[in-house]
Amino acid sequence: MEKQKSFIAVHAGAGYHSTNKETEYRSVCKDACKQAMEILHKEGNAVEAVTKAVSVLEDSPLTNAGLGSSLTLEGCVECDASVMDGRTLTSGAVGCVMDVQNPVQVAERLVQTQVQGGLSHGRIPPSILVAHGARQWADQQDITLTADAGHVTESSRRTYLKYKRKLANQTSTSGNKETAEDTTHKRMKTGKDELECGECSGVQDTVGCVCVDGEGNMAAACSSGGIWMKHTGRMGPAAHYGVGSWAHNGCCNKTPGVAVVSSGGGEHLIKTFLAKTCADRVQKEPNASLAVSSAFKDNFLESEFLSHVEDKHGGVLVLKHLMEDDGYREAEVLWAHTTDSMCVGYMLETHSKPTTFISRLPASSLPGKSFAMEGKNFKL
Repeated sequence: MEKQKSFIAVHAGAGYHSTNKETEYRSVCKDACKQAMEILHKEGNAVEAVTKAVSVLEDSPLTNAGLGSSLTLEGCVECDASVMDGRTLTSGAVGCVMDVQNPVQVAERLVQTQVQGGLSHGRIPPSILVAHGARQWADQQDITLTADAGHVTESSRRTYLKYKRKLANQTSTSGNKETAEDTTHKRMKTGKDELECGECSGVQDTVGCVCVDGEGNMAAACSSGGIWMKHTGRMGPAAHYGVGSWAHNGCCNKTPGVAVVSSGGGEHLIKTFLAKTCADRVQKEPNASLAVSSAFKDNFLESEFLSHVEDKHGGVLVLKHLMEDDGYREAEVLWAHTTDSMCVGYMLETHSKPTTFISRLPASSLPGKSFAMEGKNFKL
C-alpha cells in the first residue's frame, strides 16, 4: 500500500489546569507533537512516535509523569507507563518504577522484546514489569536511569511537604485511625487550594499519545506519576492492560482502527477499563462521537462498578482510523473528560505546526458528574 499521511495527538492530563499556566501547558503539547512528527518524517512507525511524544511530556516538570511527578507518602516518585502496538496487538507496561528517566521507553522496549519472539529455553518475554525488577531490566537494556530522587523537583518537594503537614494536622485532630491516603481523598473535595489529587480533582494527571502512521498502523502510549501521597507500591491505570492505553489496527471496510489513552481517577479507570471500553464502542458504532459519549455515560458515569462513587473523574483521547479498499483514509480525533479541564494537541503530517488548546467543562457543569466532548476529522 502506498504510504500516506500520518497523524499524531497528545494530551497533558485530564484534571485541573490553571489559566495562569495555559500557555506553558499548550507549549509542552506542541513540542511533543512536533518531535513525534519528526520521527514519522524519518520513516519511523507509530510505536516509535507515541513513545517519543510521551517522553517529551515526561521530561517536562509541568506534567504528572516522569520529572515533577506526584510523590508517595515516603516522598519518592514511582511511575507507571504503557505502550500498545495496534499492528501486533502487543502491550508493554511498567509499574511503580523508580529512577528511570523515561518510563515509557521501558514499556516500548517490552513491546519490542515480545514482538521479537520467545527467549531461550522456551521462556516467555515479560509484558509487565514492576518496581525494582523494572528498573533492573531497564538498566540491562541501557535505558537511561536518573540519580536517586532524580524526578523530584523543588516544586514537587514543596508541595509534598505542604500536603504532609496538612495530613499530619488532620490526623492529629480527627482522633481516629484513618490512613493518610483516606484523608487525602476526603480533603481533595474541599477546593483547589486544599489537597489536590493528581488523578482526581486536582492538577493534571496521566499524559498520553495516540497515532496512526503512513502505513495505517495505530499505537497508543501513556505515563503517570500517580496520585499525590499514594501508598508505596500503588500501581495506577497507566500500567494496567486495557485501562491506560489501547490500540488496534482494525480491518479494511470492516472494523476501523482505533487508539485510546485515558486519564483521571485511577481506581475509577481501572474498574471500568475505560480505554478498551471506548475502543470497543468506536469499532462497533459507525458514529465515533456517539460511541465515545455512550461509553462515558453508560460505562463510566453510570457504571455499576462505580455506583458507590459520588464524583467520577476521567478523560480519554481517541483516534479512529478508517481505511477503505480504494485507498481512501480518514482520521477522527476525539477528546472527552469529566474533569475541570484537559490539555490537548494534535498534528497532521502536512500541517506546518500543531494545534493545541485546553478543553474545559462548561461553567454550568460540575466536574465528576458531567462531561465535555469534542472532535475533528481529517483526510489522510
